[in-house]
Amino acid sequence: MCSTSGGMAVTALSSRYLTKAKDVPGTLECLAQLFMITAVVMVGEGGGATQPVAWMRGARRAAAQDLLEQLSGQPLVERIILVSPEPLPVAMVDHVPSPPGPIHVGRRLATLVEEWTIDRLLYFGGGAAPLLDETALSNVVARLAAADQVVITNNQFASDWAGVTPASILSGWIERLPQDNMLGWVLSAEAGLPIHALPAATATRLDVDVPTDLLLLRLHPATRPHLRRYLAGLPLDTGRLERALAVLATPASQVFIAGRIGPEAWQALNRATRAWLRIVSEERGMVSSGRQARGEVYSLLADYIDMIGLEGFVATLSSQAQAAFLDTRVLLAHHGRWPSEADRFASDLGLVEEISHPWLRAFTAAVMAAPIPVILGGHGLMAGNLFAFCDLL
Repeated sequence: MCSTSGGMAVTALSSRYLTKAKDVPGTLECLAQLFMITAVVMVGEGGGATQPVAWMRGARRAAAQDLLEQLSGQPLVERIILVSPEPLPVAMVDHVPSPPGPIHVGRRLATLVEEWTIDRLLYFGGGAAPLLDETALSNVVARLAAADQVVITNNQFASDWAGVTPASILSGWIERLPQDNMLGWVLSAEAGLPIHALPAATATRLDVDVPTDLLLLRLHPATRPHLRRYLAGLPLDTGRLERALAVLATPASQVFIAGRIGPEAWQALNRATRAWLRIVSEERGMVSSGRQARGEVYSLLADYIDMIGLEGFVATLSSQAQAAFLDTRVLLAHHGRWPSEADRFASDLGLVEEISHPWLRAFTAAVMAAPIPVILGGHGLMAGNLFAFCDLL
C-alpha cells in the first residue's frame, strides 16, 4: 500500500534514498504512483540547408540520445516522451511526432500535459544538458518528486530545461512561453511558483546552442558518448578557440569579454585564470524579459562600434586585448537585426563567404582579420562556454 503522512516520504527523497529504495521490494513502484514524473525531451529535425546548421541539428540529436539514455536510468521517471520529427534509437521512449521547424514550447507542453495527464513535468530541449552528470540529474528528479509547487531550472533568466509541478499551470501562460528560455522567469516571477535554480556551473549552463558549443564539447573530457562520436566526425577547426584559451591561461594577459555575461561566470574566470579581464556585461535576459521582442535592446558596445566604425573597433580591440569573446546577438538585437540561423552560425565559425547578411558579413570579416583570436557566439558563449573554459584551464 502506498501512503505518506505529513510529507514524510516526500521530504525523505534524495539520491541516496533512491539508491537504497532499489533494494526494497515494491518501494519504487509505490513512489512512482505517488510522485509520477514525466520527462519530455524536444529535439528538431536533422540535416540543414548549410553545413553549420546541419552540424548543430545533428549535435542536438546526438546529445538528446545521450540524455534519453540517462533519463531511462532514473527510477522516479515513470515516462519519457520524445517530441521530434523522427524517433531516436532509445528503448522505452514514447515518440510524439512533430512537424519540422520551430515549436511553440508553451503550446506544445500544455497540450502534452493535458493529453498525458502530467502533474510533474521534467522538460529538456534536445541539446540542453550535454554535461549534466548522473548525480545532478538524480538530485533534480528527487527534488521535483518531493515538491508540491516548484519550478526547477538550470537558469532562472534563460532556461534550457525545467522541472515544473503542478504542470497544469502551463496552460495559463502559453503565450508568454514561445521559447523554453522563458520557462524559469515566467513561471516564477509572473506565475508565482517557488523557484529553485541550480548553481551556475559548466554542467548547468552549457547546452548545444551555437557552434562554439560544438568546438568546446569537442575539447571537453566529459562530453557523453553519442555526442562525442558525432563531433569526432565533423571537420571542426578548434585552432582559434585553442589560441584564445592559451591567452586566458597566460598570467597577466589582457582579455576582453562583452555580452550577456553574469557575475558567476566572471567570478569563475577570476578563480581559474590570472588574466586581466575587461568586461562589458549588458542585456542579460533580453529574450526572457521580452525586451528583444519589443525592440528595447540597447548596447553600449554597439553604439561605440557605430561611432568608431568596424576598422576602428578592431584596431582598438587588438591594441587593448590579446583575445576577445563577443556575444554578437546583443549587437544584432541593438539594431533590430536578426540574420538567418545559417548566417549566425557561419559567423560564429568565421565562415565569412557563407554569410549573406551584409552587416554581419562585414563584422565577421573585420574581426576574423584581427591579429588576436576573437571568439563569436551567443548567450552560451557568455555562460556555459566560460565555465567550461575554466574546466579546460
